[in-house]
Amino acid sequence: MTNTVNRPKVSRFIAGTYIVFAVFIAAIVFFFIYAGFFTPMAIAGLIAATVATFVEAIMLLIPISIYRTKYILTDEELIIKTTRLIGGSKSIRLRDVVTSETLFIPFGIRLFGASFHGGHYYIPKLGRAFMAITNFNDGVLIKTKHGNFIITPENPENFIESMRLSEITQK
Repeated sequence: MTNTVNRPKVSRFIAGTYIVFAVFIAAIVFFFIYAGFFTPMAIAGLIAATVATFVEAIMLLIPISIYRTKYILTDEELIIKTTRLIGGSKSIRLRDVVTSETLFIPFGIRLFGASFHGGHYYIPKLGRAFMAITNFNDGVLIKTKHGNFIITPENPENFIESMRLSEITQK
């Protein structure tokens, strides 16, 4: 059994956006801590600082999640490894794959997930799909008997060919 691990290219825009938001929220946290200790609104400032700290933690976990995303292709399945923050890992049996094709990442309405990095989406003309993306260019749509998946492997054409070869050897 061979395992092919694909670590996708991460978009600077996606990672940078989260880092900028994290820095902005850190500034808000420090403001509320200051307000909590040095102004008459002590309790309100400390409560706001606590909430902002929680949001800050999530904002720091998302870039970590982006850089930990990987796609593992075995002889029998494709494993989409993501953190629980966006929905956890998904396993797709290769014999259940109906089609796989490249695409530009479509607009979708998030149904569940903590970021535009991934989660469950509704995509017009496609329906529901689980997305685990790290950029907006290199998309692969995988339609299965049990649902749709959109991922962004580093080289989409080679990845699709590797999936097809694994499917052939399995049959």
